[in-house]
Amino acid sequence: MNFFRQVRLLLWKNWILRRRQKLRFLVELVWPLSLFLVLVWLRKANPLYRQHECHFPNKAMPSAGTLPWLHGIFCNMNNPCFRSPTHGEGPGVVSNYKNSILARVYKDAQELLLEAPEIRDLGKIWEELIIMTQFMETMRTNPERIAGRGIRILDILKDGETLTSFLLENVGLTDFVVYQLINAQVRPEQFAYGVPSLTLKDIACSEMLLDRFIIFSSRRGLPSVHKAMCALSQDSLQRVEDALYANVDFFKLFRLLPTVLDRNSPGADLKAWGRVLSNVSQAVQKLARKPSVQDLLRVLQPFVQDGMPESLGHLVSSLSDLFCGYPEGGGSRVLSFNWYEDNNYKAFLGIDSTRKKSGYLYDNATTPFCNALIQNLESNPLTKIAWTAVKPLLMGKILFAPDSPSVREIIKNANSTFEELERLQLLTKAWEEVGPQLWYFFQNSLQMNMIRDSLKHPTVRDFLNSQMGAEGFTAEHIINFLHNGSSRSREKGMVDFDWRNIFSAVDQVLRLLSQYLECLTLDKFEGYLDETQLTRQALYLLEENKLWAAVVFPDLEPTASNLPPHVTYKIRMDIDSVEKTNKIKDRYWDPGPRADPVDDLRYIWGGFAYLQDMIEHGIIKTQTSTEVPLGIYLQQMPYPCFVDDVFMITLNRAFPIFMVLAWIYSVSMTVKSIVLEKEMRLKEAMKNRGITNGVIWCTWFLDSFSMMAVSTFLLTALIMSFLSQVAFGFGTEYLSRYEEQGLGLQWGNIRTSPLEGDEYSFLFSINMMLFDAFLYGILAWYLDNVFPGDYGLPQPWYFPVLESYWLGSRSPEAEKTATADGEFF
Repeated sequence: MNFFRQVRLLLWKNWILRRRQKLRFLVELVWPLSLFLVLVWLRKANPLYRQHECHFPNKAMPSAGTLPWLHGIFCNMNNPCFRSPTHGEGPGVVSNYKNSILARVYKDAQELLLEAPEIRDLGKIWEELIIMTQFMETMRTNPERIAGRGIRILDILKDGETLTSFLLENVGLTDFVVYQLINAQVRPEQFAYGVPSLTLKDIACSEMLLDRFIIFSSRRGLPSVHKAMCALSQDSLQRVEDALYANVDFFKLFRLLPTVLDRNSPGADLKAWGRVLSNVSQAVQKLARKPSVQDLLRVLQPFVQDGMPESLGHLVSSLSDLFCGYPEGGGSRVLSFNWYEDNNYKAFLGIDSTRKKSGYLYDNATTPFCNALIQNLESNPLTKIAWTAVKPLLMGKILFAPDSPSVREIIKNANSTFEELERLQLLTKAWEEVGPQLWYFFQNSLQMNMIRDSLKHPTVRDFLNSQMGAEGFTAEHIINFLHNGSSRSREKGMVDFDWRNIFSAVDQVLRLLSQYLECLTLDKFEGYLDETQLTRQALYLLEENKLWAAVVFPDLEPTASNLPPHVTYKIRMDIDSVEKTNKIKDRYWDPGPRADPVDDLRYIWGGFAYLQDMIEHGIIKTQTSTEVPLGIYLQQMPYPCFVDDVFMITLNRAFPIFMVLAWIYSVSMTVKSIVLEKEMRLKEAMKNRGITNGVIWCTWFLDSFSMMAVSTFLLTALIMSFLSQVAFGFGTEYLSRYEEQGLGLQWGNIRTSPLEGDEYSFLFSINMMLFDAFLYGILAWYLDNVFPGDYGLPQPWYFPVLESYWLGSRSPEAEKTATADGEFF
């Protein structure tokens, strides 16, 4: 019978069976399609990750200065990525924070205040204020130094004074009495504690009090004035007092007061004070209208009103605006898709860690506030992860060996960063003593009360208002700012805000800073005789996560006092704090920079680079005995824009199994049908009718292939799931790799591997699958002839070398039987 006719008849038989099994037929078509519909849904749910060009801010090392170092740690915490080049990438520029609010406020303040010529006169005002303070203090503590000295009333009267004519014409005093009064000297020490609670009548009618307050130029002056003034009525004396105050020039008074103690003293020029304060106030108002100050007030408003931020994210955002000022909303974060490369993420999360896990143990080495803070951090899983990473830097020790004079000199020079932080800690501690003294000075000191009284005097107030009124800033504002009473005693229309509000805010910040600084271990370096002792202590500190690193100088003896020309050292750290050394690069390349702060920048955030910088500069300073003027900034190379795909990264692991599962039902049904055919002796029956094994296997091949081709056509892809799963798996993984890299599989790269140094390729996978198909075909042919089943006629194991198998039998009976069997169809 014709070969193709037999194949066609067998295919028709299989088609009739499929029509009878409609559910099986439907599942064979729909099952692959349903799996890939799931993949389509996942594709839609996980779009492409499109990352713009990345420019990274530089990272200041400790040698750049403590402030830039801490500034960089905070602002580069998540290693932000920017579209355009950062300031630090420019030649000769290292700072990236010129756009921060505080930097812009400082720049505007420098232009308006620090560079204004009036600001230079503030030093002169301060000197004059010190002179006045010393004079007032002398009057209170050593009044004998100015006994017998005074200020002539005529010298402190206004130009064109009317007091003399008023006393002569309105009061009716004689020329002699008026002369004695105008040329008399007032004793300033009697006013050291303020204006006495005495009326002018009390003083005028008592020679003792009159002599106590006034020095007359002649002996006849005292009795004459006493007699004339005491004869006046209370109303007349009150008018005399009012006329006196109206004619006193306070500017002359403050200029002459210090001359009582020192005749060469320049005194206090209140006119210059008013002029300078007026100009400064105008500059302050201009500064207040600057966008930088407006931004500062906007950021600080929630803190001033509510006392605390809405959330941790709001706090971080506000601090970022204040200190960093990054463009583009703070920069984007480059996501890391290399988590599958090794187990770094497990070490970071503490998975499979050999360290002991127990509850929080009270740390006697720190304060109760710090213990409560640390316990709170460790009680939350998220904050515990971050705290575990930074605890070695904040509270950890740096061990060194050997503890020799030469090494101690290196460590001393390397410790300058922590010495500056320690000085800051001492300053915050000093505030606990200075703060109350400063409060007393502004609240109750004689000097400040004198300034308040002077500002409240009508003459001084009118002068200041004439100088500053055009700008909307008046003497009342100054008086209100220096107010030291209750809110009810303020002048009407004044805001309830003065120096005490600023003092309270500064006091709160400094005390809070002091509490947090106490949680830091600033005495970090500890010396040991040799590396053995150092290792023993390091293992102990590791149990408490209090080891930053260990520095060992192997070529230096414990007693060495001088350094060799070439100093070698090694830094030993916890393996979880630095990069793994089991590879030099990622095995699988995918687009994107190494920008993940947790996994890719461990040498920086783990503290290795910081410590290396400190030790290197310590060695340089020790060897050269000079300060290194320039610090080090690390600059990460920019990275071009790229497209990454979380879906493809995940799929390249699951794609082979998806391809196998897509047609596993069809394959299993085909295997079942072949086994059932043998079990029911249908195969032997067909062979008895003259159908050969080749026809049967070719029919099954075409039948399976046609079903898979239909589903494949529905999927618009040609998938050969009936070939070797190993080669198929490698092939689909390499296909996914090229898709992940954004290249795709093409004729130009079908012979190459997406992995560097790998000789395997997609073409090799195809050849391997073709070889597998040929090998599986040979095995199926051989096993089917040798082991045909219970009802078949087995061939001998060496049948491939028999001539009768290939050429067939030549007897007439066999040919007749074959012809008769063929007529069955």
